[in-house]
Amino acid sequence: VLRLGYSLEGATNHPATKEATGLEADKLDGAAIRRDLETYLGMFTQVTGPDLIGKHGVRALVTDSIEAGPANWTPAILTDFQKLRGYDPRPWLPALTGVLVGDRAQSDGFLYDWRRTLAELIASQHYGTVANVAHEHGLTLYGEALEDRRPMLGDDLAMRSHTDVPMAALWSYPAGASPSPTYLGDMRGAASVAHVYGQNLVAAESMTSAMWPWAFAPHDLKRFIDLEFACGVNRPVIHTSVHQPLDKPPGLSLLIFGQYFTRLETWAEMAGPWVDYMARNAFMLQQGRNVADVAYFIGEEGPVTELYVEGALKDLPKAYAFDFVNADMVLSQLRSEGADLTTPGGARYRTIYLGGTSDPMTLPVLRRLAALAEAGATVIGLAPKDSPSLADDPAAFAALVKRLWGGGAVTPVGHGRVVASQDLEGSLRKLGIAPDFTYAAGPADREILFVHRRLSDGDAYFVDNRKDRPERIEARFRVTGKTPEIWRADTGRSEPVSYRIENGETAVPLEMAPYDSFFVVFRKPAKARAASVVEPAWSPTMTVKGPWQVAFQPDRGAPPSTHFTALAPLNENADPGIKYFSGTASYRTTFRLAEGIRPRQRLVLDLGKVGDIAQVSVNGASVGTAWKAPFRVDVSKAVRRGANTLEVRVADLWVNRLIGDKQPGAQKVTFTAAPTYLPDAPLRPAGLIGPVELLTAR
Repeated sequence: VLRLGYSLEGATNHPATKEATGLEADKLDGAAIRRDLETYLGMFTQVTGPDLIGKHGVRALVTDSIEAGPANWTPAILTDFQKLRGYDPRPWLPALTGVLVGDRAQSDGFLYDWRRTLAELIASQHYGTVANVAHEHGLTLYGEALEDRRPMLGDDLAMRSHTDVPMAALWSYPAGASPSPTYLGDMRGAASVAHVYGQNLVAAESMTSAMWPWAFAPHDLKRFIDLEFACGVNRPVIHTSVHQPLDKPPGLSLLIFGQYFTRLETWAEMAGPWVDYMARNAFMLQQGRNVADVAYFIGEEGPVTELYVEGALKDLPKAYAFDFVNADMVLSQLRSEGADLTTPGGARYRTIYLGGTSDPMTLPVLRRLAALAEAGATVIGLAPKDSPSLADDPAAFAALVKRLWGGGAVTPVGHGRVVASQDLEGSLRKLGIAPDFTYAAGPADREILFVHRRLSDGDAYFVDNRKDRPERIEARFRVTGKTPEIWRADTGRSEPVSYRIENGETAVPLEMAPYDSFFVVFRKPAKARAASVVEPAWSPTMTVKGPWQVAFQPDRGAPPSTHFTALAPLNENADPGIKYFSGTASYRTTFRLAEGIRPRQRLVLDLGKVGDIAQVSVNGASVGTAWKAPFRVDVSKAVRRGANTLEVRVADLWVNRLIGDKQPGAQKVTFTAAPTYLPDAPLRPAGLIGPVELLTAR
């Protein structure tokens, strides 16, 4: 006699204030989730009134990543299992304790069905119910899922299928390192859900940091946000922006977590161009429709984030874009339209590839693949060996596998075919499907990512250099008949570029700076099959040597002003007030144009090294903000013959002052809600470091 029971584990919600802490809601019980959410929204409405929830005031809910821990029981679990799996689970319950019921294969089959039921319940009962309640209150639902190795049974694609804006996360990481691969899978998964279900927006908890207090400037953050864009994100949600009192800088934080994106950041008043950069990229990536050739079936054994634990999947295509699809998408969303696969949401694919854990495979999914092939689709992948489910008929499974893969390398199936191969890109080329984006061979570790958007009047490709070195490539795009242009989000400007059209592609030479990214846009009809555009070559014409009068932001521990005969990092200064200064330092000097430089000719001021962001004025006229390398601004319209006055306002980060406040005998300047740096932590290069040069174009 085996007695089974269940009990609460006592898990509580977190992080939350004491007054808002209580037992976790049962995320497998839709009624419990509805009561929980209705209570919360009811309390909010009592305080604000009904007019400030919905179209006005609070307009959206966010379900953050699942961090509550695993659950394996809910009061209606036996009924739910019977409905979802089609058989009574009670004779098999001893298998939950490790006891074999029947043989090992049968017990494994039941355990698979049990885990699958839990996964489906958390998607439908939690995410589905939250979505329903949100919509009843006029709210939009943003939804994260598993994010990074969360201890929760579930399908992260299915979870986000209920949301209005599928959401992922990307945490910051040190320079020279790589992100946790699960975040790459998480972002690709969120984008895939949006594409399949026709939700144009893809959000991400963006640039979150831990144990890096106030440690990132815009030039540090660019590589993170560009990676998000390259993985399909087009609505960054910065984590976090805490409301701050003005008299306690740098201020409050969410313990050790956050990006500290607040009005008390040292560079807050200079953030406009950085915010513009993010906004322009996001806007561009929301235009038209995503283009992907491959529906990559992840299998039925685990979520996308689990597949990425050891790194990105080895069989993902590089020259073709792809979306992940799960069993739900195969069964309910994919349809054959001629040789293509389409979804009601507007996605269109050339093939479905069986990757991830697609061996084993359940019989309903196998039958659906057969139906898609019958209607004209191409299925690429090796034959599954068996079904993981106790509910499936092994004989029917084996017969269908033989029918679909019995013809060898390529088996005709109705109007379609099944290609038995794990070489996805090779198979696509053999099928006559040209690569969407390629570039000439170079270093083995070269990595340039792309996103392709189909516009109403052309195509736009976002290209992203993931290496901290310049790259010169010849990129080939699967577009003809249009003239390419480079659109840059940092300047908001477009520029022509050389090209040639051949063999159904457009070849474009591209020079990419370290961690560079931009759009290659094809909209204007090509008047010729090739064109050459001469790029300007910039060379230094004169150096602005100083001397420099430097004024420091008050109340930050530095003297009001000082005099530098030559530029050097502030953090190397002998004066502790300057060495540990954080804030804005204003550098002023005068210079005369060198012989041969004419006013109104194109001139660029190169600031050299900057720690960390600079606003430049020439003769009292603002000429721009330099927030990333190369730190350059166009000064063509501001310089004049004779004497010129140059002012460079440079903001460094809070890091140095936080370290300075830990020095013995230091007069404390900063306030934080959590500990930050030790007194021997390394200082960041700060201020205008130079050399400052005027460049002319040839």
